[in-house]
Amino acid sequence: MTGTDLILISPSDLRPTEAFHPDRVRAVIALIVAGQAWTQPICVERASLAILDGHHRHAAALQLGLARVPVRMFDYERVELGSWRHDWCPTRLEVLRRARDGDLYPPKTTRHTFTAGETISIALARLT
Repeated sequence: MTGTDLILISPSDLRPTEAFHPDRVRAVIALIVAGQAWTQPICVERASLAILDGHHRHAAALQLGLARVPVRMFDYERVELGSWRHDWCPTRLEVLRRARDGDLYPPKTTRHTFTAGETISIALARLT
């Protein structure tokens, strides 16, 4: 496996690390339904399936009842971690603990920086 493998996986197998904004989820659902395609994978830590980026897409997938979603798998040591909030300083261990325990950060707390992946477009019908 490379550092950024792309697979299809059940959204119920993924472990959130942050809460989400319901209004943003509705907007994401509208984009997915209008385009009838999924264009940006959810980024997760390979070993734990902790969501690093894509909490709103994950919530949209659950609300749409999708059986699988495109996920880009990352080795966490290859991902830069920061925060969108000046008053938070998350660590990798804390992110993974929160995923394991369901103790979610507030929305838009962690900021993970990734190597750019290829553009995707997966028909929504393939994910149901």
